[in-house]
Amino acid sequence: MTAPSTATSTDRGVVLARVLLLGVIVSMLESTSLAVVLEVAAYLAFAVAPELRRRLAGLRHHPLATSFVAFAAVVVLATFYGLASWHEALLGLVGWRRILLLPLAAAVFDDQASKRLMLRVVVLTGLAGTLGELIGFRLLGFTEWRGPDIIFRNHTIQGMAISLATITCFAALLRPKAFAGDWLLGNRLVMMFATAFLVFEIMFILEARSGYVVLSVMMVVIVVLLVRGTRRAKLLAGLGVLACVGVILATSGQVRDRVGQAIDEVASIDEASIGTSSAIRVILWRNSIRMIRDHPIFGVGTGGFQEGYRPYVDGVSGWQGHLTDDPHNQFLKILGEQGIIGLAALLFFIFRVLTCPAPTPYRELAAAVLIGWCATSLVNSHFSTFVESRLLFFWLGAMLAEPTMLNGTTTQDRL
Repeated sequence: MTAPSTATSTDRGVVLARVLLLGVIVSMLESTSLAVVLEVAAYLAFAVAPELRRRLAGLRHHPLATSFVAFAAVVVLATFYGLASWHEALLGLVGWRRILLLPLAAAVFDDQASKRLMLRVVVLTGLAGTLGELIGFRLLGFTEWRGPDIIFRNHTIQGMAISLATITCFAALLRPKAFAGDWLLGNRLVMMFATAFLVFEIMFILEARSGYVVLSVMMVVIVVLLVRGTRRAKLLAGLGVLACVGVILATSGQVRDRVGQAIDEVASIDEASIGTSSAIRVILWRNSIRMIRDHPIFGVGTGGFQEGYRPYVDGVSGWQGHLTDDPHNQFLKILGEQGIIGLAALLFFIFRVLTCPAPTPYRELAAAVLIGWCATSLVNSHFSTFVESRLLFFWLGAMLAEPTMLNGTTTQDRL
């Protein structure tokens, strides 16, 4: 979002906010508790620092402001009706606080230097995680940390965080002029090595289906958006990358096993005696659709998914009767809690992000990540429930932030 830039880039409040927000994103990969502490510290910094408050006030003119406020308003209003107790409704609302990372990041990552800093942190974190996994598990034999090959909190967050690092390196290779002079992002040899290294980690080491999906989608999107030339050239480039990704996926025995496992689990869902990850999701989706049909317009209210879901599993024995507060599908969860109105608000927000003006390649990086998160959100709630949502909203805020000139116009320096 757009923030006035009359203060110097060395303003202590701005520097502190950047450090705290970057700390949130890095620490959440290992410790949710530490991430929450840093997140609260960031809120306090914005509350007490005049420059930070001034920057936040300047965000009201940004193209995303209307859609962001509309979506947030729907979530807030949905706490005042529905089936949940006040306690559960407020817990559900507090869980959505992660969307505040978008305006906070937008207020302080509003120039090229700060965006490069943020991208360097993402790349270095991804490389550190990959090296830590390879050295610790492959060379030193540490297998009791969080399970084989897990250096971050779980496979999903590890795959998605490393995918962000990969797509950043890939964008640096496609548009080297945008990162000219940067000691890390501007080094083409390092970026080539890092891209290959990170892709290998995701496709051949990690057992993370979300990582396979999000990386594949983002790489195709970023190529289509950043390759120079006609639409035909962009389409052919995208198809070429898709073909390459397909070959990599096909040659990875681990990927084939994980995808085949999901297919087998879904195919045998009605005969299974034990609930598997994929089979449980199908049951959740079936029951969620029934719930949505009974509450189509307004849903069951923020935080009310579990109470709304309860009647559809009462009396059902076994794993099929599992009670949940999340259907592992972001769009079904929105429809379930905020109804068609909530889904419309979310889609409006997504549309505005995809059409939001910002300098290249940051606008394209924002679009690629959002589309990737939308793809994985078909089988997970990556906007609201899981920690990966923090990555998304922070990324969108930082990538789409742009300083406003003193005359009120916006810089549009396209590279």
